[in-house]
Amino acid sequence: MDRPSTSKARGICKYYQTSRGCFAGNQCKFLHGDPKVDDSAPKITLYDQAKTCRYFARGFCKHGDKCWFRHVPPEEITAEVDPIDEVCSICFEKPALYGLLAGCSHVFCIPCLKEWRDPKPKSFDVVESGVHKKCPMCRTPSKFITPSSLFYKHNDIRKQQTISAYRDSMARVPCRYFVQTKTKDKKKPFCPFGKDCFYQHLNNDGTPYIFADGVDVSMRVNNSSPVLLDSLTFALS
Repeated sequence: MDRPSTSKARGICKYYQTSRGCFAGNQCKFLHGDPKVDDSAPKITLYDQAKTCRYFARGFCKHGDKCWFRHVPPEEITAEVDPIDEVCSICFEKPALYGLLAGCSHVFCIPCLKEWRDPKPKSFDVVESGVHKKCPMCRTPSKFITPSSLFYKHNDIRKQQTISAYRDSMARVPCRYFVQTKTKDKKKPFCPFGKDCFYQHLNNDGTPYIFADGVDVSMRVNNSSPVLLDSLTFALS
């Protein structure tokens, strides 16, 4: 991987190749090998490798199973979840990254949910009915998917905290649809999701732009194709 280490290595450990080895073990802050000479040599120190991922512990690590740091679930979650309840309801594999749906306690991985919600291979009638925007198991409606490193049931307060944290992080990213229409003369900025959009909408003076309606009203008012708008919603999900 090309991601930089979180703490700068102090150089090559002078003990790791000696007969006695390095006594520091996982606490060694020096590299055990030279990545410039040996491609198989670790690019981060054992000290870094032994660290637990703080983002995973908070509920979401975007690097998933490719993260350099240890993904260790909090003890209270490990104790209360049966491993059989952690497999995806579609592919029956344990997700590297869960997809949380609002109002639903079924387990899904992100790839399976995205395939289920993708409008492109589906008929116009199916897309118009909105069934693909519901839970595949219980048909509970859900307008978006929240990626999560940990699984929480619907009535767990930590699920709402994870959803809120994800929305807060997305709110720092400018909405591309809003930005594109904002630059056009004599036209109000437009976002197909309106107030349901997770991304940032700012006026020229830096104040938040407030939409009165959400995606359902925007679809009707602008006479947009349900398939097109659902494609945009899929991009958001």
